[in-house]
Amino acid sequence: FITVPYATWSSTMSISNERPVLEKKRLTPTQFARAERNKERALLLRKARLAKKPYHNQKAIQQPAGDSGAGFLIDPDEEQEEDSLRLVETAAPILGGTDPQCQECHNTFQDSFLLKKFNELVCDGCKDNDIEDKFDLVTKTDAKQKYLLKDCDLDRRQPPLQFIVKKNPHCSSWGDMKLYLKLQVVQRAHEIWGGEDDLQSELDKRSANKQIMKQKKFNKKLEELRREVRTSMWQKKLGNHVHEFPSEGEEGGEMYDEETDTWSKTCCTCGYTLKYEKM
Repeated sequence: FITVPYATWSSTMSISNERPVLEKKRLTPTQFARAERNKERALLLRKARLAKKPYHNQKAIQQPAGDSGAGFLIDPDEEQEEDSLRLVETAAPILGGTDPQCQECHNTFQDSFLLKKFNELVCDGCKDNDIEDKFDLVTKTDAKQKYLLKDCDLDRRQPPLQFIVKKNPHCSSWGDMKLYLKLQVVQRAHEIWGGEDDLQSELDKRSANKQIMKQKKFNKKLEELRREVRTSMWQKKLGNHVHEFPSEGEEGGEMYDEETDTWSKTCCTCGYTLKYEKM
């Protein structure tokens, strides 16, 4: 046994019992914002799961897992939760600067739907109280049919028109709709066709041509129907033809030719002339 002095033993124990003190590092604003977003996301996921399965004893309906094509299966519940709880980061309005002025009411405002989506200086109040419907949203199909615009006029001509994407309300499996601002669509149509009068004249011209083509198509179908009716009413006679000669004294009846000393008569139906001699 090795004897150790008490003072040395006590100092050794005090040193070994001391725990290292960790310095607390302060989070940067970026790390703090990321932590807050993760916390909010976790709370939303928990609320969604509790809303779907409020009772633990209730048997959950198992749905078949989808094949990802990469060697593992995807739970449909988790996929739906991920799609429905995607957080969209929106840029905050600039504080301390000059507020934009509305083109309609000439009042200042900080943010609006038309400014954010279509870069139009119009406040939400003027958009909601719009009587002329110039701030309505039009689909891409209506923009091409009513205002005679092409895809290149909407997406490639500078500056390209801004749009928002929404699900099709008629059927969710169809493609998403592109919605344009009616005011910008009308301005682009006037820019291409030269004004409202020229656009209206072109619309009338195309409408008249459309009616002419429609009438021609109807006449063609009517002619085909008449031809089919005539063909169905005509019946071909498969039997041998029997000549029908007029009786004596009628037109086309027996006629005598002095030069050849022959008689002749003509069939009433086919026009065949029969020549013969009388004894």
